[in-house]
Amino acid sequence: MVMKHWMDCPIVVTHGRLREWQIFTKRKGDTPNPDTGEVTFFVDCYSRAVVLGGVTTEPTTHEEAVELFYTCSGQGIVRVPGEEREICDGSSFAIPAGMEHRITNTGKEDLEFILARRAPASDGSDNNFAVRHWTEDRAPSQFGSPFQGHWHHIYRGPEAGLHMGDIPPHKFSHPHNHNPGFDEIWYVHSGCGWHWMGREYRKQTAGYALWLEPEELHSLMNVGDENLEYIYCSSAKLLTDKARLAPKPPEEKPKTDSEILKALEEKFNDLVEAYHRTGVSIHGVGSNIGVIQGYIRALQAI
Repeated sequence: MVMKHWMDCPIVVTHGRLREWQIFTKRKGDTPNPDTGEVTFFVDCYSRAVVLGGVTTEPTTHEEAVELFYTCSGQGIVRVPGEEREICDGSSFAIPAGMEHRITNTGKEDLEFILARRAPASDGSDNNFAVRHWTEDRAPSQFGSPFQGHWHHIYRGPEAGLHMGDIPPHKFSHPHNHNPGFDEIWYVHSGCGWHWMGREYRKQTAGYALWLEPEELHSLMNVGDENLEYIYCSSAKLLTDKARLAPKPPEEKPKTDSEILKALEEKFNDLVEAYHRTGVSIHGVGSNIGVIQGYIRALQAI
């Protein structure tokens, strides 16, 4: 895991008058660089950004990147050709690639965002300007409840690329992992937690962003007495897009029974190896591994 506080990150000015503390950027090559924050697979840049009170950014267009904003605090207006929308804390909005836009801070305090830039998905789902707020209804989910997941993650309404969620006091999500190449970034907005991954955990409080190795088991735990609020970003859409566009393998000739059993044995051994890598001991799993391996050997002997 790689964790950084936004105050410890380099600051740049974009959109003419938008201040960005760039926390994570895309890795160069195959190896992440925790020192520089060059760790992501798909996300070009992940930042904490601010527009000062009364300020309007310059007209800006990103020809090859979608911009995804989550408003942490403040109020303002986002303008695109032919449309303008009010935003406030809890608003998320998405700017399609190639669309000119400006952001105005209509208040006196900082208008603060979490901002992510990435390439648009090829299915056209990133082509529309969208503004949502967490108080709106959330669409039904393929995973069951539209508002709850991973045991104790409470999803706050719909999102336009980035979303807010919370974990109740003294609760945590069930440990899980993701496919290789999956970017997952957690930014704690308020509260105190421990982020556990593999055989280590790190204290994560407000202002800290964390990027996780996708194949490692992980869980965010709320160790405080108040809700832990987080802003979540992932590259699920682009990873799905990559898989969808990958060349289909040529059709294979039908396998013999012995080839099927060999493939089954290899797949089972991979699962056993992954289980042992976690270092977790679950009662009954070890003995059942031996039983299943015995069944496979018996079938191979027929």
